[in-house]
Amino acid sequence: MTHLLSTLREVTPDRHNRAVQGLRDHTLTVTLIKQSEAEIRALVRNGEAKEYRVIINDAGALCSCPDAFYHRGPCKHLAAVCISVLQRNDQADNHIHLMWPDGQTCCGEPHPQRYWLNWTLNARNWPDICPTCLHRWTHPLAA
Repeated sequence: MTHLLSTLREVTPDRHNRAVQGLRDHTLTVTLIKQSEAEIRALVRNGEAKEYRVIINDAGALCSCPDAFYHRGPCKHLAAVCISVLQRNDQADNHIHLMWPDGQTCCGEPHPQRYWLNWTLNARNWPDICPTCLHRWTHPLAA
């Protein structure tokens, strides 16, 4: 998370405002490919359907767009990824919880915002499934 904040500090106000506006009016869409404490990888699609690859890690922040290449410094795509990830982390639990037929979630969350009833083995492949639900489902004796 510190990579995000240090990257945002380097973004010019104009690029920051363009990123915020693009996220707001959906002319910029962020698709996270990988997110860990060490690195974030994302694709950012602009209003012209062009996609740019963004990588943020200890070594720095990179975007494949011409603006980042020629003008140096973080572009609006990098800012959009930072803002998007920070907003997702700030939101309340946004995971999909696995719910038993009796209305209880596997993890015990009493009021899930999102849940999946009658899930299948495919749930193991979804990145936004509650990790605790998934663990308790796949390791019933450990719970």
